[in-house]
Amino acid sequence: MSDSVLVIGGGIAGIQASLDLAESGARVVLVERAPSIGGKMAVLDKNFPTLDCSICIEAPKMSEVGQHPGIEILSLAEVESVSGEAGRFSVGIRQRARFVTDECTRCGECVAACPVVLPNEFDAAMAARKAIYTPIPQAVPGPYLVDIRNCLNEPPNYLPCQRCVQACGPKCIDFAMPQTRRVEREVGSIVVAVGYDLMDPFRLKEYGYGSHPDILTSIELERLLTSAGPTGGEIVRPSDGRHPERVLLVLCVGSRDRRFYQYCSRFCCMYSVKHAFQLIDHGVKDVTVLYMDLRAYGKGFDGFLERTRTEGAKFVRGRPGSICAHNGRLSVRYEDTEALRLTEELFDMVVLATAVRPPDGLDELAGTLGIEMDQDGFIRAVERRAGLIATTRPGIYAAGCASGPKDIPDSVAEAGAAASLALAHLSHRTFHEEPHVEPLAGIETPRVGVFVCHCGSNIAGVVDVPRVVQFAKTLPDVVWAQNQMFSCAGNTQREIEEAIRSKGINRVVVAACSPKTHEGIFRKVLIRAGLNPFLLEMANVRNQDSWVHKAEKEAATVKAMDMVWMGVEKARRLTPLEITQSPVTQVALVVGGGIAGMMAATALARQGYETHLVEKETKLGGLLRHLDVLAPSGLKAQELLELQEQELHDAGVHLHLGTEVEQIGGFVGNFAARLSSGEDLRVGAVVLATGARPYAPTEFLYSLDSRVITNLELEGLLPSLEARRVTFVGCVGSREDGLGCSRYCCASMIGQALALRRMGKQVRVLFKDIRTFSRHAEELYEAAMREGVQFFRYAPDQPPEEAIAFDGTAVTFRDHLLGAPIRVPTDLLVLVVGLRPQEETLSQQLKIGKSQDGFLLELHPKLGPAETASQGIYLAGACQAPKDVRESVAQALAAAAKAGTLLAKDVIEKEPLTARVDPTECNGCMLCVPVCPYGAMEQLGKVKEGKARVIEAACMGCGNCAAT
Repeated sequence: MSDSVLVIGGGIAGIQASLDLAESGARVVLVERAPSIGGKMAVLDKNFPTLDCSICIEAPKMSEVGQHPGIEILSLAEVESVSGEAGRFSVGIRQRARFVTDECTRCGECVAACPVVLPNEFDAAMAARKAIYTPIPQAVPGPYLVDIRNCLNEPPNYLPCQRCVQACGPKCIDFAMPQTRRVEREVGSIVVAVGYDLMDPFRLKEYGYGSHPDILTSIELERLLTSAGPTGGEIVRPSDGRHPERVLLVLCVGSRDRRFYQYCSRFCCMYSVKHAFQLIDHGVKDVTVLYMDLRAYGKGFDGFLERTRTEGAKFVRGRPGSICAHNGRLSVRYEDTEALRLTEELFDMVVLATAVRPPDGLDELAGTLGIEMDQDGFIRAVERRAGLIATTRPGIYAAGCASGPKDIPDSVAEAGAAASLALAHLSHRTFHEEPHVEPLAGIETPRVGVFVCHCGSNIAGVVDVPRVVQFAKTLPDVVWAQNQMFSCAGNTQREIEEAIRSKGINRVVVAACSPKTHEGIFRKVLIRAGLNPFLLEMANVRNQDSWVHKAEKEAATVKAMDMVWMGVEKARRLTPLEITQSPVTQVALVVGGGIAGMMAATALARQGYETHLVEKETKLGGLLRHLDVLAPSGLKAQELLELQEQELHDAGVHLHLGTEVEQIGGFVGNFAARLSSGEDLRVGAVVLATGARPYAPTEFLYSLDSRVITNLELEGLLPSLEARRVTFVGCVGSREDGLGCSRYCCASMIGQALALRRMGKQVRVLFKDIRTFSRHAEELYEAAMREGVQFFRYAPDQPPEEAIAFDGTAVTFRDHLLGAPIRVPTDLLVLVVGLRPQEETLSQQLKIGKSQDGFLLELHPKLGPAETASQGIYLAGACQAPKDVRESVAQALAAAAKAGTLLAKDVIEKEPLTARVDPTECNGCMLCVPVCPYGAMEQLGKVKEGKARVIEAACMGCGNCAAT
């Protein structure tokens, strides 16, 4: 048996899987065929719907992977052979040489000396690079590399050149390195997270890609938008460098197209909505989005779509027939299905959202791994075992887009899920201690170093960074100030370390991004340099200055100087603090016995932790108990439930059925729960899997008319339904009153409609949008249409009860596409109901926040879907947002991975930045108690009579209490 896991692919899924595994005590071998980890997310500008800077939130994770002692990164590498079985795989890896050693300082002198100019594939070939280069400033591993195929030092181009060697000060360029080497590793399990590629746009001749430089792909627009891209974030036409005034975004280019890729590419709708928003924000006057269906299926997606409409983006349902050049502009002939006409318009730029496809070489890798692929060329999943995570070979798991297109949070959830399952095959685990660094002496007198980040043009495009640096040099006790292109990059972190040592710096101010995402990085920089990590102060000059004052550059610069000044003044007053430790109770509590709770509990128990599952019903299964066939997988719900119940029992989970958690409190590693049975539990981690409740409709005389039922009630009637004419109404209780899409409904509705049609029924579906984004759901949609299910679109901006009328024998509505009223004879009206948040009190007791829609609030919408702001508390399934079964399974396993990471430790380190109550000043108002988001304020005695007390182990030092 082994203590190692092989992760193949270093995109965000591979990064997250590696971190979850390493933090749980596994040794990780991360294989990435590109020069740097980061994948597609590293070259994006912003993420939807929050508009976070993509590299800004991924770079800390990239850096963490690069510095983690339990992770070995093999870049420029590919897996050649795999033998053995789960628990003991022998893996052969072929790694290409960088020809640059780890001593590289990334000074860039070699790049300036290199005479070979090549298209930069990391800028979508819209900019140039040299034969020696780094793909992105934040690249991990950090050393430059030589593109030996295009280098003049490689036969048959052997001159020799040697200019880079001569320019390199540290002498770290070594052409004597073997071009490849073979690496052998023994691992217990394998995670495949190889990501995706995009369709070649040249294949669609009618869209004219390549015939005119202003016809771009979405990834090319992404590089124009990003501050580190070829234009520094300025939107210009490649043909003449002018700013476009009219831009057309075309969705589903190659997706949902039987000629190319039949499936939905899942995230294109929303990244095109994001592009529309960004183009308007960049000053483009006229932005049009040409779409088939707008699949805004995620948490906050519908709200972001409406926000983009409000900003002025136009959305037209239709498809282009041709795109061609016309007098220096682009003539687009397209079908407008809502206006019922063909239209021809001129645009300055056209952007094609090309289809997601399996990455090159996945078929060969699958053959090497001995796993099967599906009909689309992605990895085939065995859904009965673990949703889309388990492959056809035990011990090998898929994460992210390796099994089909996915958005970032879904990929992150699957990464955690794969890690959770992979850990079960390890014989033992190893936890690494931080290397000892001799602490710097003489820190009593402040010597402040200030580092101001350009962040590409995110900060420097607005703030005069050199001016801020010069101002910082004038401040009291500042002994060093400098600007950096990207302070979070590996080489600039080393720059800060070196400055601390060489300049005698003992207080550090970093003026850059949000401390929420980057403070951990810079604290580790201080630790490596020998400084106490709490002698750091961050000034968030990006989020709180440059992003909010883009049109006021002078004012933004003055504000940045003030923020740096405040940071310096606070830094001068900082004193060293010591991290405290708190014991961890290595027991887990899972609340909720639906499919998510069952999967989470089983995974935790298999990791070796005592696990308690509390379910208020007398039977397990939740909503799954009431379902027949799951769409689009075709799995029988009861068979899946029986299998999972058996695995739950085999894993040794302690079941508490017909029981509720009456009271719960505590802090990370040490929670106390009182059950309704009278039993008390002490646990270290809590997984909330309380699910969601189906909407109880009041529309269409539901509950008063037997001819009106819900889709969940239909599940039990399907085999023997007598009604001949069945009409479905979608989005009942969804996409209104601040609620978004319920995700499961479209695929489930179409699965039921197809089953009824195959029984000989007349079936009609009334919908707002068809959102069959999940794996194989689009194929189900097409099958339903081909077999005679009729689809009608009702007014998307109206609630169903306003757009549709039912008189007991027929429904009448105005068809949105025909623009005409329609009457459909109906014997049975099926209301497809959405999911609503559960009514519960646990979240309030645990101080877990809720998002605008009432569902439990995750730590981060992209990178933390299974975590909460309160350490030790995790989210699984539909309690965080509506999900289908396979998505609930993935998040449940991800929550188990996160909880397992905590429980694997005997003690947890606690930051010393905690609040303190001065009992002589406290007047007993107790206003601090309800505002604490972590439940760290305790009320002792009555209001005005007692005092408040801080539970230091729970306090996160946010300062909310002090603000009251």
